[in-house]
Amino acid sequence: MMKKIEERQRGWLSVPRRREGERLDPHVYARGVNGLTVEQALERAFPRVMRILERSGERYSAFERELVRHTIRACLISQVSRANLYRIAGILVADRRDEGAYRDTSLALAYVEALREAFLRELSPGERVGTQFGVGEVRYVSDDGANAVVRLEGGREVWLPAGSLSRAGRTERAAS
Repeated sequence: MMKKIEERQRGWLSVPRRREGERLDPHVYARGVNGLTVEQALERAFPRVMRILERSGERYSAFERELVRHTIRACLISQVSRANLYRIAGILVADRRDEGAYRDTSLALAYVEALREAFLRELSPGERVGTQFGVGEVRYVSDDGANAVVRLEGGREVWLPAGSLSRAGRTERAAS
């Protein structure tokens, strides 16, 4: 019963692409959904999402802004619609206003968590991760999700077990 309700509630959300073959490769393709590249879609979506989140009266640090930017980028690569990105931000702001929800945390961090829960449960291409070799971006994830190719900030790519990668934000949230 609860599962049926949860499925119905998430029915309006776009479905993230699960397998590598179903995803658009941000490093190769020239035009994505609606004729935009990931970078063009990000440049349209990010400022609008931040304006929606700032309606709560909060101001966000550079770290929070970058975390939101990278999470939006990963969602766009997984072909989540920009409308859903805006809708979730609006819901969080309305929940805080109407119910006082998320008072103990930044709405930017709550937004990132909501996107990950809805669309990026598994590691996805485009996400920023920490490795034992430094910070980088996930470029590819194996079909079984056990391994990932990460492009480090220096340009080197490494193939690592997904379990050894930490998503950006998890360690910082634990530290705060």
